Amino acid sequence: MYIASEKLLQNKFCTAKQIEPCHRISIGCTNLDGLLNGGIPVNGINELYGCSGVGKTQLCLQLALQIQLPVHLGGKGQEVVYICTEDVFPSKRLIQLACAFRSKYNVDICFEDRIYIEHIPNFVRLQKCLNLLPQFLLGKKVGLIIIDSIAGLFRSDTENPNYVARSQEFTVLGKVLIELQEKCKFGILTINQVVDNLSSGLTEPSLGLSWANNVTSRFGLSRNNTDPIRRFDVIFSPDLAPSFSNLLITPEGILDA
Repeated sequence: MYIASEKLLQNKFCTAKQIEPCHRISIGCTNLDGLLNGGIPVNGINELYGCSGVGKTQLCLQLALQIQLPVHLGGKGQEVVYICTEDVFPSKRLIQLACAFRSKYNVDICFEDRIYIEHIPNFVRLQKCLNLLPQFLLGKKVGLIIIDSIAGLFRSDTENPNYVARSQEFTVLGKVLIELQEKCKFGILTINQVVDNLSSGLTEPSLGLSWANNVTSRFGLSRNNTDPIRRFDVIFSPDLAPSFSNLLITPEGILDA
């Protein structure tokens, strides 16, 4: 907190007009991008949470393709680092979506070659990966880092996990990610699972307040039973009001509902 306040005190006052607008990564859906003022924010750590099978990875894959499109088609012409911590990367689904994108936008882009995939089982391995990332990114145009999922790194097989140590790891991870973002100028999207709150009877993002304190923007994805329509919620974000939009997951990608 002291370091942060020192930086703030060194800054001069500025007008609202002088504040740089936050860059966004388009999702490729008109309503959803409108809800997000253009897409997923590039500043800070973004989190998307939801129950298993709701479509979180589908949204990640769509972002990983959308960002590769040229600017005039709604993309940024950039690449993606995709870190898997639980399941094997869904390469078949990626190929299906890539074919749909090439047909939809009439482009000859080899989307699959511009997504750099790493499978990481725990926090220690993630630390090593992030330390090597700046060197790896040299000469590449990476604009987005996806961690799918953050909960998979901290799932404990013991009955009494060390919550103090885990909280410290959250702090270290948040600090490293933000420092990398400031240095390399990429967006960060972390995927989170949900847990049942026995007191309230509601589901909520896993990892608790210790992790939530590191999150800049939190989004939720949900659905009712077998209803094909998903609901995307803005839970909190510095420049977005709490709101929601509906979407559909199709073989060709995510569409407005």
